[in-house]
Amino acid sequence: MSEALKLQEDRTSVSEQAYQYVRSLILAGDMSPGTVFTERKLAEQLNASRTPLRTAITRLIGEGLVERLSNGTMVIREVPLDELLQIMVIRRQLESEAAAQAAVKAPPGAAAEILAETRSVIANPVAELEDFWNYDDRFHVFVAEGSGMPLLAQMIRGIRDKARMCHVVRMERNFSEQAAEHLKVLEAIDQRDADAARAMMIEHTDRVRARFLRWFAGG
Repeated sequence: MSEALKLQEDRTSVSEQAYQYVRSLILAGDMSPGTVFTERKLAEQLNASRTPLRTAITRLIGEGLVERLSNGTMVIREVPLDELLQIMVIRRQLESEAAAQAAVKAPPGAAAEILAETRSVIANPVAELEDFWNYDDRFHVFVAEGSGMPLLAQMIRGIRDKARMCHVVRMERNFSEQAAEHLKVLEAIDQRDADAARAMMIEHTDRVRARFLRWFAGG
């Protein structure tokens, strides 16, 4: 391998690490909307040069997670309410279609594990937000990937990440209620009922939208 190619691969690796590092901090709420950071500071934290970090930052800007100010400083972007409502319209369409497709394309019994976990959450709600988020991600990833449409699954993951930035701190702790909404979707998928799966996912995303509105209103 040539030195030039090796250098390029090293930069790509550092760039990917930086991207995953900052993205994970954003989605975990450790870098909240409005947080300011610089390439220099990030480079120091990762013990890396600034050149490959620019690629990572460009990706985050393209995904709408980071915004570059006129002075070159980066800030974690705050998603305004009107944009969040647009996101929910898109999620309603994408995730309901994914649920319908999963009911047709997911192998028989594929939902068994997430069904069992969902029933457990309903019976014994998790206490910590992070635990519920991990479960919630597994539910939505199962539906998205169960659609058998990789591009659709990728779009759903991206749009959910943007929505997630808005409410980590003020999220309602009614985890059993939210898991019960998931259960209806999963049972329809397990029964291979595409129409019911679509309808139940629409019901769930509409309830998510209502919760978002309460979060923004401080309710």
